[in-house]
Amino acid sequence: MSDRTTTAVTAGQHLALDQLRQITDSDRGVFLSHVDTAPAAPTGFVEARISVGCAGLPRVEGGLRLRSEEPVTLYIPPDFPFEVPLVHTRHKRFAGAPHVVWARFPCLYRSTATEWDPADGMYGFITRLLDWFKAAAAGELDAPGEPLHPPHALGDHAGGLLVVRRDAPTAADDEPWLGAALLHHVNADRSDVVGWLPFGRPWPHTLTDARAAAQLPDDAEVFFAPAVITTDHLTFEYPDTARALIAALARGRITARMILGLVGLAADHNRRLRTTADQTGPDGTSRPPAPVHLLLGTPSRGNSGHGSRRTHLVAWHLPDFADQLTRRAVTAYVARQLPELGDEIMQIGEEWLDTLTTRWFSLYEARPEVTVRRDHHTPAAWLHGKRILVLGAGALGAPAADICARAGAAHVTVVDKSLVHPGIHARQPYTDPDIGYPKADVLADRLNQIDPHATRIESVVADITRRFPVLGVHSFDLILDCTANRVVRAYLERARRTDPTPWPHLATLTIGHQATRGIVALSPPGATGGGTDVLRRTSLAARTDPTGALADMVEDFFPTEPRTDLFQPEPGCSDATFTGSAADVAALAGQLMTGILHALNAPDGQHTMAALTVRTPSGPTDPQPAGPRWLTWPNDTTITDDATGYDVRIAPAALAEMRAEARRGARVRGPRVETGGMLLGTIDDATGIIHVDEATGPPPDSLLSDTYFQHGLDGVTHHLASRRTATGNTSRFLGLWHTHPHSPAQPSATDRTAMELLTLPLDDAPTRALVLIAGGPPPVWQKWLTTADGPDLYARLATRTTTAATPPAPTAPAGHPGPGLWWPGGYATRPATDNTLPAPRRSDDARP
Repeated sequence: MSDRTTTAVTAGQHLALDQLRQITDSDRGVFLSHVDTAPAAPTGFVEARISVGCAGLPRVEGGLRLRSEEPVTLYIPPDFPFEVPLVHTRHKRFAGAPHVVWARFPCLYRSTATEWDPADGMYGFITRLLDWFKAAAAGELDAPGEPLHPPHALGDHAGGLLVVRRDAPTAADDEPWLGAALLHHVNADRSDVVGWLPFGRPWPHTLTDARAAAQLPDDAEVFFAPAVITTDHLTFEYPDTARALIAALARGRITARMILGLVGLAADHNRRLRTTADQTGPDGTSRPPAPVHLLLGTPSRGNSGHGSRRTHLVAWHLPDFADQLTRRAVTAYVARQLPELGDEIMQIGEEWLDTLTTRWFSLYEARPEVTVRRDHHTPAAWLHGKRILVLGAGALGAPAADICARAGAAHVTVVDKSLVHPGIHARQPYTDPDIGYPKADVLADRLNQIDPHATRIESVVADITRRFPVLGVHSFDLILDCTANRVVRAYLERARRTDPTPWPHLATLTIGHQATRGIVALSPPGATGGGTDVLRRTSLAARTDPTGALADMVEDFFPTEPRTDLFQPEPGCSDATFTGSAADVAALAGQLMTGILHALNAPDGQHTMAALTVRTPSGPTDPQPAGPRWLTWPNDTTITDDATGYDVRIAPAALAEMRAEARRGARVRGPRVETGGMLLGTIDDATGIIHVDEATGPPPDSLLSDTYFQHGLDGVTHHLASRRTATGNTSRFLGLWHTHPHSPAQPSATDRTAMELLTLPLDDAPTRALVLIAGGPPPVWQKWLTTADGPDLYARLATRTTTAATPPAPTAPAGHPGPGLWWPGGYATRPATDNTLPAPRRSDDARP
C-alpha cells in the first residue's frame, strides 16, 4: 500500500482511513492499495483505492460477471462520517446494471437519511459494499418487490422547476407515445403539467379551450411542451448532450426528425394560443414567449417483478435557438403527420443537436400514480376529496381548516364574521398586514396556496346564524363547529332537529379557559343529538363518573356556578376569551381533529354520539389525570309532543328502567296492572328538546290497579335533591310516566285531570311537566316486555292549570268491576283492598 496524501486531511477523513486500515487487516476480503488526493477526486475528497475479493461469490445466470478481485475507488468526503463516501469503478463493465449510475458509480443506499448510520462509519459502509457485490453476482440488485431505481438526469438544472400533477401516459408494446404536455406557467421559474395531449387528436386552439381542458382559472397562462414516452427503459442515467440523447432514443425507434418535428408542432400551437388579445398579461405588460421544453418518459417506475411499469419523467429545457429552428420547421408539415423536414432544416437541426448540451429541469412529482401521500394510512385520509364546512376561523377553526386543506379535501368553506385584531397573533395564524381584514378571507387566501389544483377554499364573511340556511348544509360531508359559541350550538341543534333530511357528520370543538383541556362532540348522520345534546351528555357522564377521572373537565367546562374570573384581553372593550399560547392551541386542535378522524374511520354503527376529552401535557413532576378518553352513547328513543312540537328524547337507560319496572309488575302484580314513576331530565325551549335522562319506579306509597296509577311521595324529595346535586342541577324533576298494559298509549279521563294537577303536589313543582304513557296492543306490548322492541309512546308537556293540593283519597274509578285490588308501589308482593289503602302523604312529609 502506498500513501501519497500531502494536502490537508480532515479529522473525519483520518477516522475513515484508520477504520479502513483496520478492515483490511481483518481478513474480510478487502485490500487497501492506495490513498491520495488525486485530481480525479471531487474537491476536498480523499481517494482510497481498494480491491474487493469476489472469488468465492456464487454466480448465477443474469448476475454480473465479477473478477476474482474487483478494484474500486472510494471518495471520502471531508465531513465523514456525517457524509457518505462515494464508490467509483475504474471500468464500465457494470454500466446499465441496476443501481449503477453514470456507468461507474454503484449506488449503495436508496436513502442515506434512513439507511446510513454515522456510528457505523467505514465498517458499515464496507459491509454495504460487500452486500452489493453479493447481490450483483446473484442477480438480485433488483430483488422481487423492491422499488426500481429510476434513471438519473444530472446537470445544472438551469432550466427551471417542473411539477407533474397529472398521471403520465404509457407507450404501447411496440410504439412510443408521441404528443404534448399541457403546462400551466405558474411563474418565471416554474410550470406545472396539468394534462396530456396525444399526437393525432385535436389540441386546443385557444387559451380559453386550453384553460378549460386543464380546469384552470381564466387568467392562467397555458402552453404546450412536446412529449415522448419510450417503450423501453433506456439506462440508469441520461446523456449530457443532445446528440447522445437522440442516439439513445433511436434504439426505441424515435428519430431526430420525429423529435424536431414534435418540437415544431408544439411551438406552432403555442404561437396560435397567443392571440392579439392575449399578448399582454393582467398587469398590462407583454407576456413573455412560451418556454420550450421536451418531456421524456421511460417505463422505469414500479416494483421489481410486480407487473407493468409506470412512466418515469424527465424534462429537457431547450434554449431559444430551438424556437428559431421550429419556426422554420413548421412549414414542412405534411397531411397532419409528423413533419418531414427538408434538407436545409434537417441540416440546421443536426448542427444544433451536435452543439447542444442537455439542461434538465428540477422535476417534482405530484401525480397520484407515483406519489403516495404521506398521510394515506392515517385517519386524515378520510378528508381526501371531501367537502368540509368550518364554522369559525379563530384559534380552533383556523388549524382545523388547515388540516382539511393539507389532507386534500376537495372543498372547504370557512364562515366567520370577525376581523383580524392585533392581539390574536399570539395564537392564531394571522400576521400584522392582515389586521382589519376578515379572518375568513385571509385564511382562505392562505389555504388556497396549499394545493390550488386539488382543494378550493371558500370564505363566507357573515353571521353564522343568519347565513347558515343558504350554505347548503347537505352538500357537505363534515361540519366543524369551532366557534365555542353557545348561541351557535343551540341554533345548530334546533336546525338539525327540525330538518327532515339527515345532516352530515357534525363535530363540535371547544377548549377550556386556560387551553389545557379540550372536548370534541361528534354527531354522525342519524344520531339523535347534535353538539349541544352531546356536550350535555358529557357533563352528566363526567359528573356521575364514580372514579372522578373527569372531575377537572367538570370544573373547566361545566361548573355549577357561572365563572366570574373571565379573561378580557382588552379590558372593558373585548369579548371574554381563554388564555393560552399558540403551542397550547395547536396541541389541542391537533388532538381533537385526530380524534374526530379516528371516529369517522370507525366501522358504521359502532356508536352514534361520542365525545373525546383531551389534555395538554403537564410538567414531568405534576400529577395529571388519565389521557384522552372517549365517551359514547347509543341513540335515544325520540317522539314528538304534538301540542308543542318539541322532541322528547328518552335515553336508553331511562327506557330500560321503565321496561324493567313493567316486566317486574307483570310478574308480581299481574299483566294488566299499571305502574309508573318519575322522569328526570330537562326542557330546552331554545332547541325545542325535552331530555329524559332517568326514570324511576313507583315509591312504596303509590297506588296501582288495572285502570289507575297514583304516584306516591315517599322518598321523592330526597331522591330529587340527590340527583340535582349529583348532576349539577342538569337533571331534575321533569314529569311522570305510567303504563297502559295491552292498551293504547293514550291518556284516559283520569290522566287528563292529572295533567292539570301535574300529579305531584311538590313544594318546588314546576309549572310544566312531561306526561309519558307507554302502552300498545297485546302484540306490541308483549314484544316490548320480551325483546325490548319499543312500545307505543305518548308524550305531552302539560302546563299546570290548577293549584297543587293534597289529592283526595283514591277511590275505585267509575266502572271498576266490583271491589278492586290495589297494589302498593315499591317491592310489595301482596295486593291491598280498598279499605287498607295508605293515607296519601304531603310533600313535606316525604321521607327517604
